[in-house]
This record gives sequence, structure tokens and C-alpha cells, in this order.
Amino acid sequence: MNGHVESYREHWETRSESHPDGVLHYVALGDSAAQGVGATHVGASYVALLADRLSEATGRDVAITNLSISGAVSGDVVTRQLPVLQNLGFTPDLVTLDIGGNDVVFAADNTVESFAASFEAILSALPPGSFVGDVPWFMVPGLSKRSRSMTARASELIASYGHHLVPIYQAMRETGYLKFHTNTAADWFHPNDKGYRAWADLFWASIVESGKLDELRGR
Repeated sequence: MNGHVESYREHWETRSESHPDGVLHYVALGDSAAQGVGATHVGASYVALLADRLSEATGRDVAITNLSISGAVSGDVVTRQLPVLQNLGFTPDLVTLDIGGNDVVFAADNTVESFAASFEAILSALPPGSFVGDVPWFMVPGLSKRSRSMTARASELIASYGHHLVPIYQAMRETGYLKFHTNTAADWFHPNDKGYRAWADLFWASIVESGKLDELRGR
């Protein structure tokens, strides 16, 4: 996992600064899940999978700008990722966000209330109609309670700000205790290739349901 953090960060930081006409600009924010840590290669991350699906569905080339940072909590998105988003020099065609898993784990510095405050600050700054995941489910009892509480707050806020909910918590919870390990990497924290395909499916279902593809095809 440590090797993934460095190599995947280097991959996403290497991106074209040119913005040719017709390119679909996909911007991802979040934590190590958006980086793809735990996948066997970057192309198996949910961000890369979504970009491939977007290109196939729209017939357009897709330029990925991945602003996520491994280890990020919600407050880090506010202080380190949103300022970059707001100064990209182009208008994103589609934005995704996953955050909250580290807020759950790092309980000493992150409460449900601090998470909700940071999450609201993020949602208020995202482009209208962004695609936002709630908080991953944890099966450890103490973490399970925190993730449930944070997900409840996240779901309310996503709806109130008019973004599209991607129900990560529900999907992971429905996988259940016995099958949880089949979707996770060796650290039992990050998704594996199968897990990331499941996340990509969740984001994709929300994108399709929203009608966003019709808009992107029409440009």
C-alpha cells in the first residue's frame, strides 16, 4: 500500500496543461480511494474506470485532473483541494468526490460535527450537480457507529446542496461481514480491483440517472 501511495500520486500529478477543444474535463477530489490505492494498477481505480466509461459513452476524449490526496480527511479537501479546484483555469465538465473514511478512523482529531462542517464547506464550493459519495461502511463496532452517523449527515447535506448522492455506505453494508474481504485489498481498508469496480458502478449509475451523459454528448 505504501508503494501505491507514492507511485499513484506521481501518476496523477503528471497531467497535460493543454486543454484542446472537445475534451471532457473530469475532476476528482477525495482521499486514497480516489487515488486508487489498493488496486493492482492505476487503471483499475474507480476514477480511471469512470473516465473510460465517459469516453465510450460520449465519444469524447477525457482529461482527468485528480486532486485527491492519500490520507486526506474532509478538512484537507477544504484547505488543500478546493483552492486548486477554484483556480484550474478551465470549467470541469464533471466532478466526483469521495471523502470521510479517514475522518471515521482518525477519531481523535475528527468528530461527527467537525466532519459535517467541513463536508458542508466542500459541498457549497463544488460545481452544481457534482457526484458525491457518502462515507464508507466499517464493520468494526466503534467505527461502524461513527461511519453510520457521518453517512447520515453527509446524505442530508448532499441533498440540501443539490448534488447527486453516490451510496457507497449502503452498498458496502449490503456486501456484509462475510463478503467484505472479497472487495478489499490486503490491508482490509482500501478497495481491491473488484471493490473499485463496485465503486465505479455506483458513481456511474448516479451519472446515468442524472441525465448528465446527454448533456456531455451535446457539447
